[in-house]
Amino acid sequence: MSTSIRVLILEDRSEDAELMVHELRRNHFEPDWRRVDTESEYNAHLGWRPDVILSDYNMPLLDAARALDLLRELDLDIPFIVVSGAIGEDAAVAMMRRGAADYLLKDRLARLGPAVRRALDETKLRDETRRAEVALRASEVRFYSFMNHSPALAFIKDAEGRVLYINNTCEQIWGMTLADCFGKTNYQLWPAEVAARLHANDATVFEGGQASQMLEQFSPPGGRTRQMLTFRFPFTDADGRRLLGGVSIDISEQVRSEKALSSALVTKELLLKEVHHRVKNNLQIISSLLTMQAEALQDPAAARALQDSQERVQCMALIHERLNRDDEPDRLDFHEYVETLARDLFYSYGVDTERIRLSFELQPVLLGLNQAIPCGLILNELLTNSLKYAFPNDRAGQILVTLSCGGDELVKLTVADDGVGLPAEFDWQESPSLGLRIMNILGRQLDGTVQREAGAGAVFSLTFPRTALPETGATPIEAQTAAKKAGTSRISKLGQTA
Repeated sequence: MSTSIRVLILEDRSEDAELMVHELRRNHFEPDWRRVDTESEYNAHLGWRPDVILSDYNMPLLDAARALDLLRELDLDIPFIVVSGAIGEDAAVAMMRRGAADYLLKDRLARLGPAVRRALDETKLRDETRRAEVALRASEVRFYSFMNHSPALAFIKDAEGRVLYINNTCEQIWGMTLADCFGKTNYQLWPAEVAARLHANDATVFEGGQASQMLEQFSPPGGRTRQMLTFRFPFTDADGRRLLGGVSIDISEQVRSEKALSSALVTKELLLKEVHHRVKNNLQIISSLLTMQAEALQDPAAARALQDSQERVQCMALIHERLNRDDEPDRLDFHEYVETLARDLFYSYGVDTERIRLSFELQPVLLGLNQAIPCGLILNELLTNSLKYAFPNDRAGQILVTLSCGGDELVKLTVADDGVGLPAEFDWQESPSLGLRIMNILGRQLDGTVQREAGAGAVFSLTFPRTALPETGATPIEAQTAAKKAGTSRISKLGQTA
């Protein structure tokens, strides 16, 4: 099979140019070629963007050295091969130093085909490398922008405890600049007693190889004492170095609220403890996502992975937003949440709702927060996969979301699309996809199952047993009915008191 290429030939003898074209065809190229022998013609044809330039060394009106210099002045990465009747070794070396891809003699044109193929391969490799570097730089810019706008303190340390990375939240929380922190150990940043405690916490995670959550107290010089909930996790970078990552959340206000409410009614004290417990559980989920992202960042698709994680965090944030609308922080009208999340995702992806229709078959279902969050994340993954992959090339179709809960207290959530579907042999449970792995993990967390079902397109369902709602004497179905009669959802934002 011939390879189509555009060839610009700098040659004052048409018969020599035709010999080159013949040799290219003999080597399975299909050249679209132009011959020029003046500087003005050469400049004009560079706009044609040839794949390769073949140039005689000496011509009356333009020589190879001048042609190569013009190419470099325009910053064009086009392979330039010198094909000459006679060229000395010194001249050939000089041309290679100027940037020529190769040189050969006209009486040895058998080398032309392999030389062109090698030059094209090298140019393709350079182009791919440049694109990868640009994508990597863009990914790094997005990552650092995301981290530096995060209210959480994030850091990375090496095996000796030196700070390799920290976001600028350290200035707000610790009162230290980035320059104060980079390359420093705990003992260089904190008083000996505090440093020893932090060093021990770091060592526990580093040596044990397991993620850990710890409550820590900091008293920066000249600043107020802060209570920090810190999540540490070990990971390995692309060079095989073992590193320690961490995320710290300032929970000073929550701790002060706990102390202020110590004399309040038992119900408020229990509620506060429950809120604190849920805050920690949510942060553990965030920590798990960050840990998985830290591993995934070694993949070239890091930018997409980061965006996926942001969508998952937004999915959890939507739950807390809905919980802000009433005074029950422990239950969620999940059927209302399903519709809101689905419509938000359609808006986020800029879906043409005339092309892809969204429909629902939802029964009223109340879920506790500990089940609503993983269930919401699974719903987010299923909807996102349908929007990404089910309707390529402007294909029209429909996504149907169903939710039910029977007398056996088994909740079933199904997302079905009539898109292109999945290959019959595709085993989603063995897929390396981060999103599918998250679905598996969260399904097990719910003591449930995520299954692929038969149907047109892709059909996935989540089935799990609903747990009893806390602090209520009514059965879940009775509580659900009462909530509907009240005409409002009994939910409030996590971390706020009534």
